[in-house]
Amino acid sequence: MESIKHLVKTYCKEICVSAAVGIILVTIMKRRKKRIKKVYPANTVVHHQIGRGPHAPSITPFALKLETYLRMVKVPYMNEHDSITHRSSKGKLTWIEYNGEEVADSEFCIQYVNRKFNVDLDKDFSEEDQAAARAIQRMVDEHLYWLVVLYRWKFDIKRGIDVKTCFNFSWLMFRLVSNMAKSQSYAQGLGRFSEEEVQHVMEEDLQALSKFLGKKKFLLGERACSADSAVFGLLAQIHWHSFGSEAENVYKKFPNLGDYCERMKEEFWPDWDDCITHGWTRKATK
Repeated sequence: MESIKHLVKTYCKEICVSAAVGIILVTIMKRRKKRIKKVYPANTVVHHQIGRGPHAPSITPFALKLETYLRMVKVPYMNEHDSITHRSSKGKLTWIEYNGEEVADSEFCIQYVNRKFNVDLDKDFSEEDQAAARAIQRMVDEHLYWLVVLYRWKFDIKRGIDVKTCFNFSWLMFRLVSNMAKSQSYAQGLGRFSEEEVQHVMEEDLQALSKFLGKKKFLLGERACSADSAVFGLLAQIHWHSFGSEAENVYKKFPNLGDYCERMKEEFWPDWDDCITHGWTRKATK
């Protein structure tokens, strides 16, 4: 009888959460439809993203990737921290517009910037180096990313890390993001893994990345390539936004990755402290 009561209670709770999430989504869609088109400075890339992070400029690696790239190629840009309610046509949180043209997905945004401003960070590298960097980037964007998502929104929470407080989320926003992250990672496949399995494959990815980087300043040597923006955007989440996670313990086995993050920060983010919210500084554990 008690088990039935527990099931009913859990079911009712999930219905309430789903209803609340549904209300949020409906509200967001209504706001998107009513969105008033802003007029921005001509010939300036407008980077739409969520608000700043507590210890790195964004809590999403793709926003940090794109903004870092804009700094690397030195194109004029400005930020609009509005993408919670104003998502891209693909539903992405990170997107750009330029002279009225809208582009979704961080990688397509980078390619668009390259064409419009006639820039190419990779042109002086060999085809073999470019191919290797592309493969590393794909591993980071499409595989390591999901492992970080699983730690942040599933395993860290179970271990008592107060992710909601760390990122200053409301309860509803926290549940919305957490549930979405879990369902998307499950559909992707890695969300079906146990924590031990996730830790194992994360260590494999980080080890491969560490060996590829070696003692080089950047991925391909003394000059940064476009893939550096993606690798930095992802590693920054572990380096600055782990809050005592087990993922951080795995990451610390490869100290050259931490040194790399600090170099990227020094090279392209001289105003770093002005671009973070200086949030929770102590270990966010119970």
